[in-house]
Amino acid sequence: MNDAQTLFREGVLALKERHDVAEGRRLLTESLRLNPQNEMAWLWLARAVHDPAKRLQCIERALKIDPSNQQALALRHKYNGDGAQVAAVTASAITEAPPAGRSQKPAQGNALTPQEQQHIRQLFRKADQLVEQGEVEDAIEQWVRVLEIEVDNELALRHAVGYLSRLKYIDDARELVWRALEAGTQHPSVYLTAIDIARYQQNYDEEDLLCEKLALLPTVDDSVIADVVDKLIKTERFSRAEEITLRALETHPRSQKLLKRMGDICQDGGREAEATHYYDRAARLGTRTREGREADQKLNERAVLLTDSERGSVTLAWREAAGFGVVYLLLAWQDAGMNLLNIGPGRLIGVIVAVVGGYLLVTATSSPQQQPLAKLLGGTVPDKSGRAGKQTKPVYEETTAVGMVEEPTHIPMIPPALRVVIGLMGVAVLGVALWLTFGEAITLLLNPLTPPDLPHISDYLMD
Repeated sequence: MNDAQTLFREGVLALKERHDVAEGRRLLTESLRLNPQNEMAWLWLARAVHDPAKRLQCIERALKIDPSNQQALALRHKYNGDGAQVAAVTASAITEAPPAGRSQKPAQGNALTPQEQQHIRQLFRKADQLVEQGEVEDAIEQWVRVLEIEVDNELALRHAVGYLSRLKYIDDARELVWRALEAGTQHPSVYLTAIDIARYQQNYDEEDLLCEKLALLPTVDDSVIADVVDKLIKTERFSRAEEITLRALETHPRSQKLLKRMGDICQDGGREAEATHYYDRAARLGTRTREGREADQKLNERAVLLTDSERGSVTLAWREAAGFGVVYLLLAWQDAGMNLLNIGPGRLIGVIVAVVGGYLLVTATSSPQQQPLAKLLGGTVPDKSGRAGKQTKPVYEETTAVGMVEEPTHIPMIPPALRVVIGLMGVAVLGVALWLTFGEAITLLLNPLTPPDLPHISDYLMD
């Protein structure tokens, strides 16, 4: 009996002085295993459990031992003396289905009825009063009752889970959160709470699953996902951080925060081409934000990036072709005796023809992926080797010789045979333009003028 009494005293001290409910409950339970006839141990154990049904069981066990125990009678009156239904919230209520006739509704699901909303407000008011009176466990009951009505009520979950965690009832807190998750909640805060619990319990597989679901949640803000990714990086779980960021970019493709972090992950992994790709995407969204400025700074330290938007741009192709026009305009000016007024309409037509020929040549060589031209001509997406074909995975190319980094391509390219034909057409058109703009000079080169016969110097000497 001495061992049981020692455990009893230590359990009471744990509850009264250290406020360690979990340890106090454990010590009292061990004491009652040795001496189940200690009614005071049963009463202290009643204070150490938050389940109303179990609490009443402890009180009834104490009264069975001593029916005249005034503390036990007072506690029973407190929890059940008014005839109200106690134990509406029990461990089974947390883990099992809701009572018949009552449906648990996620906040984004069916709207609450006015009666349900009124009932929730009453439960919150009662919970606040109980907290002020120091009756935390009774307040938890009220919040759990709210969750019976609205399974993912954020305020009720935050209070209930917070206090349960302080009381060391982590498993019960987890059950409340997972009920909301299984009901299809769309609240990011519920996922974040579940992630914190999984991390606390070192359940990393569960944490990974929750992070992935959070990343795909349409209601989540990109800054929330960025914080989750930062925590994964801080714990050196880089591959998982990359997976979560990639999944999040599927629903947030224009998030500078996520694009910048993805660039950082690739850079830390030594994948410079991929890092440049993501930094470029972030910088193109603007440099007014911190992430945009940092991404732009990273780009300035890197090579130029060739993107699909540039490959498929018709405007850029015509801009390159305009360079041919400038060259042919200079030839026309020289052919006109370096007098612009003497160029004439024929040479100007030649300059325009040169631009057209230049466009055909550019299309065949440096811009074979113009949209929608390439698609119209039956082009297909090239593979890593540059050959037309279906690409199964984005390919990042880095050409160090010219300092050019290429983004993975997803747009079709004109078939090689057709590119050859277009290139030959461009060369032919440029030849016609050359004749129109530089015709007189070419004629003189082919048929040079014979200078008139001049008297030899010896003729002057003879005179």
